[in-house]
Amino acid sequence: MTESEVTDLIRDLFLADDPEFPIEPNTQILDEGICDSLGLVQIANKIELKVDRLTIDDQDIVRENFGSVNNIVNFIKSTCS
Repeated sequence: MTESEVTDLIRDLFLADDPEFPIEPNTQILDEGICDSLGLVQIANKIELKVDRLTIDDQDIVRENFGSVNNIVNFIKSTCS
């Protein structure tokens, strides 16, 4: 998934009421209140549905892997390679 696709996913899940909310690649989505830890699980579930042959273990759904758009994209790349 690209940065744009991940950003769109986050917007669809959590920012439908505020589509202009700025999300940069390094925006910390937990710190900014965009989502909480349950939201990270929702993001992981949606990514698993969109990315073929990707399974995300529960222990991988942490801030280091899902705390920002960049973290998510890098996690997907490293997991799929």
